[in-house]
Amino acid sequence: MNDNKSCSTTKKRKASDGRATVDGSHDMNTGNTNHAGSILSSWFGYFSGQRDSASSGFPNNEQLIQQSLSKIDRMEQIMIRMDEKLATVSSLESRCEQLEAKCSSLENILESTSQSTKEHMNRLETKVDSVHVKLDRSLNFHEYNKMLVKNQRWEYSADVDTHDNLVSNGYTDDEAEYVVQTAAVLRDTSLQLRRGLFPDEDADNFDKGISMGMPDDDPIFSEAANDELLPHWKEFAAALKQFTPAMNLLSDNSEGYFRFYFVQLNHEAMMLIKEALIGKPFQRLTFINNDNGDADVPVGMSVNAILDIVESNKHLRKLEIWKNWIGNQHIERLCSAVHTHAALVALDLGESFEPSIGDEMLAALLTSGVLMLEKLDMSSNNITSAVSTLLADFLATNPRLKELNLGGNNLNDSDAALIATALRSNTTLRYLHLHGNEITNVGEESLRLVLYDESSLNSAADSNHRCNIRLIDIFIVVGYIGNNSHSRGQINRAAKVYKLLSIRNQSMSNVKHFGNIDVKILPNMLEAMQRYHNAASVHNANAHLFRRNFDVEPVSIVYETLRKWDKVMELCKSLGAENMSIND
Repeated sequence: MNDNKSCSTTKKRKASDGRATVDGSHDMNTGNTNHAGSILSSWFGYFSGQRDSASSGFPNNEQLIQQSLSKIDRMEQIMIRMDEKLATVSSLESRCEQLEAKCSSLENILESTSQSTKEHMNRLETKVDSVHVKLDRSLNFHEYNKMLVKNQRWEYSADVDTHDNLVSNGYTDDEAEYVVQTAAVLRDTSLQLRRGLFPDEDADNFDKGISMGMPDDDPIFSEAANDELLPHWKEFAAALKQFTPAMNLLSDNSEGYFRFYFVQLNHEAMMLIKEALIGKPFQRLTFINNDNGDADVPVGMSVNAILDIVESNKHLRKLEIWKNWIGNQHIERLCSAVHTHAALVALDLGESFEPSIGDEMLAALLTSGVLMLEKLDMSSNNITSAVSTLLADFLATNPRLKELNLGGNNLNDSDAALIATALRSNTTLRYLHLHGNEITNVGEESLRLVLYDESSLNSAADSNHRCNIRLIDIFIVVGYIGNNSHSRGQINRAAKVYKLLSIRNQSMSNVKHFGNIDVKILPNMLEAMQRYHNAASVHNANAHLFRRNFDVEPVSIVYETLRKWDKVMELCKSLGAENMSIND
């Protein structure tokens, strides 16, 4: 009985603590085993646990699957949208390519249109310029005709006195002759100006102008004689002042010039001439021996008056102030005029400076700004060695200067050597005048070598082939070869190379000297032989320029070279002849 109670009690206890089982279950205390019951119990526990998990907030498998499917759906939607976007991007790229093609086409059209527009604008500008030229020409003709009409009633008002009357009034025979002749010239010149004619014309070109002067050996006449001419100078100045319309009708290839040489003026006449020349578009102004400092009363145009005229003339291209007394007080104004007149290309200041002032003037010209002159004449101005280094440095920079006249100064052999060194790098200077200086044979040799150094083919080819140097009354001839023309640089080089080849050909020694030459000289050698071979075979007026003073025929040099062709070829290979340049 107790046992049964005990068992019953045990079953109830097990049932109450959740571990009781029905028949066939496993009881850990009793050791009974029922596998089927265990499996069912395990599945029951698993699903019970799943329910417990569900009830505790964790997803079950179905939910996980649903969630995964939902995510996949969303990914598919995203992928679909990405595909749509990619398709859109592809479409946009295609559109962009189309737009780029259209833009390129538009650019071509615009470029073509722009080019056409530019050409059209250029044609329009040309037409406008042509219209302006025609209009200006028409206006100039109109002004010119007005001047002629106005001058129809003009009469020369100053009386031209006779020689006898002047003598009877106390003038000497020379003074009377001077007054009568000058008055006649002024009357004739004034009449021509009033008729719109240029009194003077340059026979060498189409230049036209006014040229007045007296013999350079005339004495300085009395103030009374010059006062006697004042009415005639007034007529001349008035005619000159209204002459501008005639000057405006000069053709483009003509220059207008005004030239006064050895003219004597009193102060009032000078001021009248100055006022008449202010603003006049003369391209050339020449004032020679007009301000004579040796006279008791200076006559002619003063330097200050000349500079006033120069500063008012923007058309001026050539200025000559020769045998005038220019002081250091004028240097600044002269330099300013030279550097501010863009059109000014030639300046002649010969015989115008006392000692030391000439050096000061030249130094100021070379250092006060970029010198754009093509011609500079500082002859007979007491130039010394004080400026030779500055001058040499200037020439070495290859300036625009084509002609430099330093004749009749005080330069010596050292100065010649400095100038010669500068000419080795100068290719623009065409004429250098050094005659009348203190240069001896030593300085002459320095200059000769820069024009033609026959020590080697290299030095001959590297010589200055442009500049002509005048050391005496004629231009220096170096080694029987002068620089024949300012534009014949290559011809002169070939002549010098050929001259040296011809000298060495007499002893058949050319080939042995080839080892010392620059490979770049070989084309010059061939060019020289070819040039002079052609000159020898062509009979014309210029043949003597190529053949004179050469010692051998070109064929002799060719023959010598061919005889030792093997050595020439070895030389060419050793020098790398395949890389040689034929550029001048």
